[in-house]
Amino acid sequence: MLGRRSVRSPRTLAAPVPLAAAVVALLVLAGCGGEPVDAATPSTDGSATFGRERAALVLTAFDQADSAASVAGDVEALRTQEVSPSLDLSIAAVRRATYNQRPQPSFQHINPAFAVPAGDPACFLATATLKLSGSELAPTDVSQFVLGDDGQWKLSHNVQVTQPSLVVARSIDGRPATQGGTALDETSRRAVAAEVFARSIGSTTSNRSLVASSPLLDGQFAGGWEIYGQQLAGVGAAVQRTMDRAEWSDCAVAVPTGTLAFLTIHATDTLRPAPGGPATVQMVPQSPDLIATGHRTPISGKSIRVTRVETFLLLVPAQATGTSVLGLNDTALTVTAG
Repeated sequence: MLGRRSVRSPRTLAAPVPLAAAVVALLVLAGCGGEPVDAATPSTDGSATFGRERAALVLTAFDQADSAASVAGDVEALRTQEVSPSLDLSIAAVRRATYNQRPQPSFQHINPAFAVPAGDPACFLATATLKLSGSELAPTDVSQFVLGDDGQWKLSHNVQVTQPSLVVARSIDGRPATQGGTALDETSRRAVAAEVFARSIGSTTSNRSLVASSPLLDGQFAGGWEIYGQQLAGVGAAVQRTMDRAEWSDCAVAVPTGTLAFLTIHATDTLRPAPGGPATVQMVPQSPDLIATGHRTPISGKSIRVTRVETFLLLVPAQATGTSVLGLNDTALTVTAG
Protein backbone atom coordinates (compact mmCIF):
# COMPACT_ATOMS: atom_id res chain seq x y z
CA MET A 1 0.00 0.00 0.00
CA LEU A 2 3.01 2.28 -0.24
CA GLY A 3 3.27 5.42 -2.26
CA ARG A 4 -0.44 5.65 -2.65
CA ARG A 5 -1.55 9.08 -1.61
CA SER A 6 -1.88 11.89 -4.10
CA VAL A 7 -3.64 15.03 -2.95
CA ARG A 8 -3.64 16.55 -6.41
CA SER A 9 -5.99 16.13 -9.31
CA PRO A 10 -4.21 14.36 -12.19
CA ARG A 11 -2.70 16.51 -14.89
CA THR A 12 -3.38 15.29 -18.39
CA LEU A 13 -2.61 16.22 -21.96
CA ALA A 14 0.55 17.78 -23.29
CA ALA A 15 3.81 17.13 -21.43
CA PRO A 16 4.56 15.72 -17.95
CA VAL A 17 3.08 17.84 -15.20
CA PRO A 18 5.31 20.10 -13.07
CA LEU A 19 5.75 19.14 -9.44
CA ALA A 20 3.88 22.24 -8.33
CA ALA A 21 0.83 20.94 -10.12
CA ALA A 22 0.89 17.29 -9.10
CA VAL A 23 2.32 16.11 -5.82
CA VAL A 24 2.37 12.39 -5.12
CA ALA A 25 3.21 11.61 -1.49
CA LEU A 26 4.20 8.30 0.00
CA LEU A 27 1.51 6.93 2.21
CA VAL A 28 2.17 3.66 3.93
CA LEU A 29 1.01 1.36 6.64
CA ALA A 30 3.35 -0.54 8.82
CA GLY A 31 3.51 -3.08 11.52
CA CYS A 32 4.09 -3.57 15.18
CA GLY A 33 6.79 -6.20 14.64
CA GLY A 34 6.85 -9.63 16.21
CA GLU A 35 6.39 -13.11 14.79
CA PRO A 36 4.05 -13.76 11.87
CA VAL A 37 0.43 -14.12 12.95
CA ASP A 38 -2.83 -14.96 11.23
CA ALA A 39 -5.05 -11.89 11.03
CA ALA A 40 -8.11 -14.09 10.55
CA THR A 41 -7.51 -16.15 13.68
CA PRO A 42 -10.60 -15.69 15.88
CA SER A 43 -8.55 -15.38 19.07
CA THR A 44 -5.08 -16.20 20.28
CA ASP A 45 -5.53 -15.37 23.96
CA GLY A 46 -8.71 -17.26 24.72
CA SER A 47 -10.67 -14.03 25.12
CA ALA A 48 -14.15 -13.75 23.69
CA THR A 49 -13.77 -9.98 23.35
CA PHE A 50 -12.10 -8.31 20.40
CA GLY A 51 -10.08 -5.48 21.96
CA ARG A 52 -6.82 -3.64 21.53
CA GLU A 53 -4.65 -6.75 21.84
CA ARG A 54 -6.39 -8.58 19.02
CA ALA A 55 -6.52 -5.43 16.89
CA ALA A 56 -2.74 -5.20 17.34
CA LEU A 57 -2.39 -8.79 16.10
CA VAL A 58 -4.42 -7.92 13.01
CA LEU A 59 -2.23 -4.90 12.37
CA THR A 60 0.97 -6.90 12.82
CA ALA A 61 -0.19 -9.59 10.40
CA PHE A 62 -1.27 -6.97 7.90
CA ASP A 63 2.05 -5.14 8.09
CA GLN A 64 4.10 -8.24 7.46
CA ALA A 65 2.05 -9.35 4.46
CA ASP A 66 1.19 -6.00 2.92
CA SER A 67 4.69 -4.57 3.24
CA ALA A 68 6.12 -7.58 1.41
CA ALA A 69 3.43 -7.31 -1.29
CA SER A 70 4.08 -3.58 -1.74
CA VAL A 71 7.85 -4.01 -2.04
CA ALA A 72 7.36 -6.84 -4.54
CA GLY A 73 4.65 -4.98 -6.45
CA ASP A 74 2.45 -8.06 -6.08
CA VAL A 75 -1.10 -6.89 -6.81
CA GLU A 76 -2.69 -10.30 -6.16
CA ALA A 77 -1.06 -10.44 -2.73
CA LEU A 78 -2.34 -6.92 -2.02
CA ARG A 79 -5.86 -8.13 -2.80
CA THR A 80 -5.61 -10.58 0.10
CA GLN A 81 -4.84 -7.71 2.49
CA GLU A 82 -6.92 -4.77 1.26
CA VAL A 83 -10.31 -3.81 -0.17
CA SER A 84 -11.43 -0.66 -1.94
CA PRO A 85 -10.89 2.22 -1.65
CA SER A 86 -7.53 1.42 -0.04
CA LEU A 87 -6.82 -1.32 -2.57
CA ASP A 88 -7.38 1.06 -5.48
CA LEU A 89 -4.74 3.41 -4.11
CA SER A 90 -2.27 0.58 -3.51
CA ILE A 91 -2.65 -0.77 -7.04
CA ALA A 92 -2.09 2.73 -8.43
CA ALA A 93 1.06 2.99 -6.27
CA VAL A 94 2.39 -0.27 -7.70
CA ARG A 95 1.82 1.06 -11.21
CA ARG A 96 3.60 4.32 -10.39
CA ALA A 97 6.54 2.44 -8.91
CA THR A 98 6.77 0.25 -12.01
CA TYR A 99 6.57 3.27 -14.30
CA ASN A 100 9.32 5.05 -12.34
CA GLN A 101 11.36 1.83 -12.08
CA ARG A 102 11.71 2.26 -8.33
CA PRO A 103 10.48 -0.38 -5.89
CA GLN A 104 8.48 0.83 -2.93
CA PRO A 105 10.17 0.74 0.49
CA SER A 106 9.19 -1.61 3.28
CA PHE A 107 7.28 -0.15 6.21
CA GLN A 108 6.38 -0.67 9.85
CA HIS A 109 3.70 0.61 12.20
CA ILE A 110 5.04 1.78 15.54
CA ASN A 111 3.20 2.96 18.67
CA PRO A 112 -0.29 2.16 17.32
CA ALA A 113 -3.50 3.32 18.99
CA PHE A 114 -6.90 1.74 18.43
CA ALA A 115 -10.62 2.50 18.58
CA VAL A 116 -12.62 -0.73 18.60
CA PRO A 117 -16.42 -1.14 18.73
CA ALA A 118 -17.86 -3.09 21.62
CA GLY A 119 -18.84 -6.74 21.24
CA ASP A 120 -17.92 -8.63 18.09
CA PRO A 121 -16.87 -5.84 15.70
CA ALA A 122 -16.81 -5.88 11.92
CA CYS A 123 -14.46 -2.89 11.75
CA PHE A 124 -11.99 -0.93 13.85
CA LEU A 125 -9.81 2.16 13.56
CA ALA A 126 -6.06 2.45 14.08
CA THR A 127 -3.51 5.25 14.06
CA ALA A 128 0.26 4.92 14.21
CA THR A 129 3.60 6.45 13.41
CA LEU A 130 5.00 5.12 10.16
CA LYS A 131 8.55 3.88 9.87
CA LEU A 132 9.76 3.75 6.28
CA SER A 133 12.82 1.81 5.22
CA GLY A 134 15.57 4.21 4.20
CA SER A 135 13.67 7.34 5.25
CA GLU A 136 14.07 9.71 8.16
CA LEU A 137 10.46 10.80 7.83
CA ALA A 138 8.00 9.53 10.45
CA PRO A 139 4.50 10.51 9.31
CA THR A 140 1.31 9.41 11.05
CA ASP A 141 -1.68 7.72 9.47
CA VAL A 142 -5.21 6.69 10.40
CA SER A 143 -6.71 3.49 9.03
CA GLN A 144 -9.88 1.45 9.06
CA PHE A 145 -9.89 -2.35 8.95
CA VAL A 146 -13.00 -4.33 8.07
CA LEU A 147 -13.89 -7.99 8.54
CA GLY A 148 -14.79 -9.64 5.25
CA ASP A 149 -17.28 -12.39 4.59
CA ASP A 150 -14.32 -14.78 4.39
CA GLY A 151 -13.39 -14.01 8.01
CA GLN A 152 -10.25 -12.09 7.01
CA TRP A 153 -9.45 -8.61 8.31
CA LYS A 154 -8.49 -6.23 5.50
CA LEU A 155 -7.53 -2.58 5.21
CA SER A 156 -10.34 -0.47 3.72
CA HIS A 157 -9.32 3.16 4.37
CA ASN A 158 -6.04 4.91 5.08
CA VAL A 159 -4.83 8.50 4.99
CA GLN A 160 -1.76 10.29 6.22
CA VAL A 161 -2.66 13.08 8.63
CA THR A 162 -1.15 16.54 8.80
CA GLN A 163 1.17 17.55 11.64
CA PRO A 164 -1.41 19.77 13.40
CA SER A 165 -3.83 16.81 13.44
CA LEU A 166 -1.62 14.38 15.33
CA VAL A 167 -3.15 15.13 18.74
CA VAL A 168 -6.66 14.56 17.37
CA ALA A 169 -5.63 11.33 15.64
CA ARG A 170 -4.01 9.94 18.78
CA SER A 171 -7.04 10.87 20.86
CA ILE A 172 -8.91 7.83 19.48
CA ASP A 173 -6.81 5.57 21.71
CA GLY A 174 -8.99 3.35 23.88
CA ARG A 175 -12.26 4.98 22.79
CA PRO A 176 -15.09 2.78 21.54
CA ALA A 177 -15.77 3.09 17.84
CA THR A 178 -19.32 2.96 16.51
CA GLN A 179 -20.48 0.63 13.75
CA GLY A 180 -22.86 1.03 10.84
CA GLY A 181 -22.39 4.69 9.97
CA THR A 182 -24.71 5.83 12.77
CA ALA A 183 -22.29 8.31 14.33
CA LEU A 184 -23.53 11.16 12.12
CA ASP A 185 -27.11 11.88 11.08
CA GLU A 186 -28.01 11.67 7.40
CA THR A 187 -28.58 15.42 7.01
CA SER A 188 -25.09 16.19 8.31
CA ARG A 189 -23.53 13.47 6.16
CA ARG A 190 -25.15 14.84 3.01
CA ALA A 191 -24.29 18.46 3.76
CA VAL A 192 -20.66 17.78 4.69
CA ALA A 193 -20.08 15.51 1.67
CA ALA A 194 -21.52 18.09 -0.72
CA GLU A 195 -19.39 20.84 0.79
CA VAL A 196 -16.18 18.80 0.76
CA PHE A 197 -16.72 17.98 -2.91
CA ALA A 198 -17.54 21.59 -3.81
CA ARG A 199 -14.41 22.79 -2.05
CA SER A 200 -12.27 20.14 -3.75
CA ILE A 201 -12.96 21.83 -7.09
CA GLY A 202 -12.70 25.38 -5.75
CA SER A 203 -16.41 26.23 -5.86
CA THR A 204 -17.07 29.92 -5.33
CA THR A 205 -20.35 29.10 -3.57
CA SER A 206 -18.65 27.13 -0.81
CA ASN A 207 -19.66 27.36 2.84
CA ARG A 208 -16.57 27.99 4.97
CA SER A 209 -18.63 27.78 8.15
CA LEU A 210 -19.61 24.16 7.42
CA VAL A 211 -16.12 22.95 6.49
CA ALA A 212 -13.22 24.95 7.89
CA SER A 213 -10.51 26.38 5.62
CA SER A 214 -7.91 23.71 4.97
CA PRO A 215 -4.44 23.91 3.39
CA LEU A 216 -4.97 20.36 2.10
CA LEU A 217 -8.46 20.81 0.68
CA ASP A 218 -8.43 24.46 -0.38
CA GLY A 219 -4.71 24.73 -1.09
CA GLN A 220 -3.26 21.53 -2.51
CA PHE A 221 -6.37 19.77 -3.76
CA ALA A 222 -8.50 22.65 -5.05
CA GLY A 223 -5.37 24.55 -6.06
CA GLY A 224 -4.23 21.58 -8.10
CA TRP A 225 -7.63 21.35 -9.75
CA GLU A 226 -7.38 25.00 -10.79
CA ILE A 227 -3.94 24.47 -12.32
CA TYR A 228 -5.26 21.38 -14.10
CA GLY A 229 -8.01 23.42 -15.73
CA GLN A 230 -5.51 26.09 -16.77
CA GLN A 231 -3.25 23.50 -18.37
CA LEU A 232 -6.13 22.04 -20.31
CA ALA A 233 -7.27 25.47 -21.44
CA GLY A 234 -3.77 26.02 -22.81
CA VAL A 235 -4.26 23.13 -25.24
CA GLY A 236 -7.86 23.94 -26.14
CA ALA A 237 -9.62 21.56 -23.75
CA ALA A 238 -11.81 21.76 -20.66
CA VAL A 239 -12.70 19.42 -17.79
CA GLN A 240 -15.73 19.01 -15.55
CA ARG A 241 -15.77 16.92 -12.35
CA THR A 242 -19.03 15.50 -11.01
CA MET A 243 -19.71 13.58 -7.81
CA ASP A 244 -21.23 10.16 -8.47
CA ARG A 245 -21.78 9.12 -4.84
CA ALA A 246 -20.49 9.61 -1.30
CA GLU A 247 -19.90 6.90 1.30
CA TRP A 248 -19.08 7.11 5.01
CA SER A 249 -16.88 4.57 6.75
CA ASP A 250 -18.35 1.71 8.75
CA CYS A 251 -16.44 2.77 11.85
CA ALA A 252 -16.30 6.24 13.41
CA VAL A 253 -15.18 7.36 16.85
CA ALA A 254 -16.25 10.20 19.13
CA VAL A 255 -13.31 12.22 20.48
CA PRO A 256 -13.45 15.35 22.69
CA THR A 257 -13.63 17.70 19.71
CA GLY A 258 -16.09 15.80 17.50
CA THR A 259 -16.49 12.61 15.47
CA LEU A 260 -13.63 11.16 13.45
CA ALA A 261 -14.77 9.35 10.28
CA PHE A 262 -13.73 8.62 6.71
CA LEU A 263 -15.65 10.07 3.77
CA THR A 264 -15.15 8.46 0.36
CA ILE A 265 -16.25 10.32 -2.76
CA HIS A 266 -16.54 8.63 -6.15
CA ALA A 267 -16.24 11.17 -8.93
CA THR A 268 -15.92 11.40 -12.71
CA ASP A 269 -13.81 13.83 -14.72
CA THR A 270 -15.03 14.50 -18.26
CA LEU A 271 -12.54 16.06 -20.66
CA ARG A 272 -13.85 17.71 -23.82
CA PRO A 273 -12.57 20.14 -26.44
CA ALA A 274 -13.11 23.75 -25.46
CA PRO A 275 -15.20 25.94 -27.80
CA GLY A 276 -13.05 26.77 -30.79
CA GLY A 277 -10.45 24.18 -29.78
CA PRO A 278 -9.29 20.94 -31.43
CA ALA A 279 -11.85 18.30 -32.40
CA THR A 280 -10.48 15.79 -29.88
CA VAL A 281 -8.77 15.67 -26.51
CA GLN A 282 -5.73 13.58 -25.69
CA MET A 283 -3.96 12.21 -22.64
CA VAL A 284 -0.27 11.40 -22.99
CA PRO A 285 1.48 8.43 -21.33
CA GLN A 286 3.11 10.71 -18.75
CA SER A 287 -0.28 11.75 -17.43
CA PRO A 288 -0.60 10.75 -13.75
CA ASP A 289 -4.06 9.28 -14.39
CA LEU A 290 -2.79 7.06 -17.20
CA ILE A 291 0.11 5.89 -15.05
CA ALA A 292 -2.23 5.14 -12.13
CA THR A 293 -4.59 3.14 -14.34
CA GLY A 294 -1.84 1.17 -16.10
CA HIS A 295 -2.02 2.73 -19.56
CA ARG A 296 1.23 2.99 -21.51
CA THR A 297 -0.06 4.57 -24.73
CA PRO A 298 -1.87 7.86 -25.44
CA ILE A 299 -5.66 8.02 -25.27
CA SER A 300 -7.69 10.40 -27.41
CA GLY A 301 -11.31 10.96 -28.37
CA LYS A 302 -14.11 13.45 -28.63
CA SER A 303 -14.28 13.11 -24.86
CA ILE A 304 -12.37 11.24 -22.16
CA ARG A 305 -13.90 10.02 -18.90
CA VAL A 306 -11.79 9.44 -15.83
CA THR A 307 -13.42 7.76 -12.83
CA ARG A 308 -11.69 8.33 -9.50
CA VAL A 309 -11.94 7.73 -5.79
CA GLU A 310 -11.16 10.32 -3.14
CA THR A 311 -10.85 9.56 0.58
CA PHE A 312 -11.04 12.21 3.31
CA LEU A 313 -10.48 11.83 7.05
CA LEU A 314 -12.81 14.31 8.74
CA LEU A 315 -13.35 15.62 12.25
CA VAL A 316 -17.02 16.57 12.44
CA PRO A 317 -18.10 18.66 15.47
CA ALA A 318 -21.40 17.96 17.21
CA GLN A 319 -23.35 20.41 15.04
CA ALA A 320 -21.29 19.61 11.89
CA THR A 321 -20.30 23.29 11.60
CA GLY A 322 -16.54 23.76 11.39
CA THR A 323 -15.72 20.27 10.09
CA SER A 324 -11.95 19.80 9.65
CA VAL A 325 -10.12 17.87 6.95
CA LEU A 326 -7.28 15.97 8.66
CA GLY A 327 -5.99 14.10 5.63
CA LEU A 328 -6.96 13.00 2.13
CA ASN A 329 -5.92 10.98 -0.87
CA ASP A 330 -7.11 10.47 -4.43
CA THR A 331 -6.48 8.26 -7.43
CA ALA A 332 -7.89 7.55 -10.87
CA LEU A 333 -9.63 4.21 -11.34
CA THR A 334 -10.42 4.03 -15.07
CA VAL A 335 -9.78 6.09 -18.20
CA THR A 336 -11.98 5.66 -21.27
CA ALA A 337 -12.33 7.59 -24.51
CA GLY A 338 -15.65 8.43 -26.11
